[in-house]
Amino acid sequence: MTGDNRSVEESEQPQHGPPRWWRRFSRLWRRSRALLPMHSDVEVTRTVVGVPVAVRIRPSYLALAAAGGALGALARFGLTLIAPMWQSLSVGTAAVNILGPFFLGMLLQSLSEGTETARRRSLRLMVGVGFLGALTSYAELALDIVSVAEHGNPVLAVSYGLVTIVLGALATWLGIFAAARWRRRIGKRTAVVAQ
Repeated sequence: MTGDNRSVEESEQPQHGPPRWWRRFSRLWRRSRALLPMHSDVEVTRTVVGVPVAVRIRPSYLALAAAGGALGALARFGLTLIAPMWQSLSVGTAAVNILGPFFLGMLLQSLSEGTETARRRSLRLMVGVGFLGALTSYAELALDIVSVAEHGNPVLAVSYGLVTIVLGALATWLGIFAAARWRRRIGKRTAVVAQ
């Protein structure tokens, strides 16, 4: 025993710093953050030799998405105010949930060709994630479905939801197809002009 009534074994153990389990957790956390991208909408970029490098969320990326989201929410609100109602369904909600995926498919297909630049990333974040993400409101679709079902039309509610989702997926595919076709036409025209 030592003079302060502690055993020799207790005095040999360090009494400073966080516990061992916390140090392990902290090391694992730092390692995982270094390997994974912070946001699924911000893609992993590639270095010159092709090694993937995670793109981190920056305040400017959040500001771009927030500004686009504010504009998209205002556009959706305005469209749902002026759009007519049918059987307690908003035609504006259906329209934005079909047009939004079409434009998103066009945007992402157009941005997928070529190299990733800061301008492309900013456009994808502001228009794709922000504006079109806020414009298309599947929460509003869910509210419309519940509202129609509560008014005594459950078959109309379910079919409205299914048709809107299927048309949204089809609109996305058409947007991708339209952007790819437009890109090919532009490529052919520039090839003809260059000759």
